[in-house]
Amino acid sequence: MKTICYGINNSHEPNFFKVFINNFKNIYNQHIVAHDYIEVPKLVDKLCLPNIVLGRHYGQSKIKKVRGMFENSFEYIKKVPYFDISISHGNPSIIHTSKLRSKLSITFTDNEINHLGHYSYFPFVDFLITPKAISKEILISQGARKDRIFQYDGYKEQIYIADYIPDKKFLSTIPFGSFVTLRPEALKNIYTNNKDSSIVPELLRLLNISNINVLYLPRYESDRAWAENYDNIFIPPEPINGLDACFYSDAVLTGAGTFSREAACLGTPAISFFPGKTLLSVDRDLILKGKVFHSRNPREIIDFVKNSQKKESNILNSNIIKNQVLKIVEDCIDISEKE
Repeated sequence: MKTICYGINNSHEPNFFKVFINNFKNIYNQHIVAHDYIEVPKLVDKLCLPNIVLGRHYGQSKIKKVRGMFENSFEYIKKVPYFDISISHGNPSIIHTSKLRSKLSITFTDNEINHLGHYSYFPFVDFLITPKAISKEILISQGARKDRIFQYDGYKEQIYIADYIPDKKFLSTIPFGSFVTLRPEALKNIYTNNKDSSIVPELLRLLNISNINVLYLPRYESDRAWAENYDNIFIPPEPINGLDACFYSDAVLTGAGTFSREAACLGTPAISFFPGKTLLSVDRDLILKGKVFHSRNPREIIDFVKNSQKKESNILNSNIIKNQVLKIVEDCIDISEKE
């Protein structure tokens, strides 16, 4: 029986890869290598697969990030257990390891503006899977091979929302009956700008004035200081399921894209205050469709929250996307075995 290794980098990925883990559990051996970054190791533990934690985050500096990419890849090459197939969401280290070991690599991305990362691993990927909202020409210009790009008509968040069942006990862990969820900007990512100008402190102040309760999810330890001295803010003591937060919130406010897309796909008012000069194609697509509101103006954001209402999510469409993507992954494995 062949072995799949999932290279998990970020906090949204455990939910994402759970779909593949469940689908392949009777077909392949499976294990995980988790990046030592924010909540990732704790969330990966909940997947109940053998896993190891490798690599670390190197902060905002481009020079440090490039050095860190090499150091993390070297550590992966030495320590990742045997595998035949790697599946990741843009994890350079597991892709480099796959290439050096002559193993099949399948990776996803929905971020066409992460140029530095893409140049480092696109040329070594066997199969790249992305939403159709992203231009193939952009991916090719960054090193992807035209005949190895597969695309699906939706968003990555739909792939795992298709299997989502709300946890009825979730609200018992929150001290509010009604609340919005707020997650700060990913200011240490290389593709964000205005790194010293987070609008979260002002958002928290205005939410407090408006008597709106907040489930606050700090991204970095330094984000916690902004929530001090507010009675309307709750910070969970442990990592929570972000989909539950989206489902039960009156609105979701986030400085990064994944959380807003999850909320939008679940019918919850979604506000993105992403600080980059260029929005991702998937985010622009959702904004044009009126499913995500984007602004860096705190007062505009609060006004939008006050005048928003929840809608029903389209789980049927999410199931269609999930099955389409699972079929693409299976086809990629079949193609590789025939070569």
